[in-house]
Amino acid sequence: MKVADRLKDVELSLIRQINALATPLSVNLGIGEPNLAPDGHFRELAERAAQVPWQYTPNAGTLSLRKRLCEGTLFDPKTEVCVTAGTQEALFAVFTAYVEPGDEVLVPNPGFLSYATLAKIHGAEVVTYDLDPPDWRIDIQALRKRVTPKTKLIIVNSPSNPLGSVADAPTLDAVAALGPLVVSDEVYREIWYDAPPPTMLGRGANVVTLNGLSKSHGMTGLRLGWMHAQADVMKPIITAHQYIATCASAFSQGLAELIFDDAEWNRTWLAAMRAQFAAQREAALYAIRHELEIELEPPAGAFYAFAAVPACDSISFAKTLATDAAVLVIPGLAFGTRGQGFIRISYAAPVEQITAGIERIGRWLRAAGI
Repeated sequence: MKVADRLKDVELSLIRQINALATPLSVNLGIGEPNLAPDGHFRELAERAAQVPWQYTPNAGTLSLRKRLCEGTLFDPKTEVCVTAGTQEALFAVFTAYVEPGDEVLVPNPGFLSYATLAKIHGAEVVTYDLDPPDWRIDIQALRKRVTPKTKLIIVNSPSNPLGSVADAPTLDAVAALGPLVVSDEVYREIWYDAPPPTMLGRGANVVTLNGLSKSHGMTGLRLGWMHAQADVMKPIITAHQYIATCASAFSQGLAELIFDDAEWNRTWLAAMRAQFAAQREAALYAIRHELEIELEPPAGAFYAFAAVPACDSISFAKTLATDAAVLVIPGLAFGTRGQGFIRISYAAPVEQITAGIERIGRWLRAAGI
């Protein structure tokens, strides 16, 4: 059977390929999975959420949850928010609604690999805009030069996967002012260390913002996300979402609503989550400094360290570490050409696992004389 042309040259991501090399002895610093365990109250909320009706919800999500998601904003819960099966499905719905063959999609380089892949699946040309070390900031002047009449979407991800960098408010305003539709992936926005990252929410009529509970609440498997956009922009996205997923899980929607209703517990949860990731970030930076002799600027958000490695081919390097040192990290090239020579180390892991994994990398490098 002939596979559809849209999947030509599309394969499982390097993230999944590297994780497939895991053995029971591997230390996994590769997967972007928060190591957050639900406390007793969280489990009670889940038990209560399991009592909700198991039928379809409205395509855009239950109105009561949409009202929660619009609190404190000017967005209309009836027409300007859509609850999705995670932010990955939200992205697919946006691309399906707006991207056609011949369009151009601007994606960060390095940036999360799904952005470029979704552009290819929908027949668009991928146009990258470079983020440069050490701060990995968006250069607005350079980005502006990449915009053409064919530019349909500009993708922004802050805090960034794989970089942990955060775009400031003037930068976000400048991106919104460029003209094309802007998709702002903010799924890591609750994971910050010194100050809350600014959001693109409400910064322009051409902006779609994506968020969810996967990373902040350890709900990756429950597939619960959402997006905000003005009504005329959102209408075709909801139509696409209907035919992709029908609706998000009724259980997950009910759990999200209970989380938002219990504001005091949620504040306590988020504070504890940030404190945990801060301790894990410190352990990762310390081990990278002492084992790999690399001094990194502390990531401002998310839970990734993007570290330069003494190897010209980051894919071969990561695969060798997986097989020879039994530690999993993601090659920077998985996130674009600007990631060559880097690896992404996820510190969403217990401190002892972070320390052991980075020690293994250092030991392998010294044994190899690198």
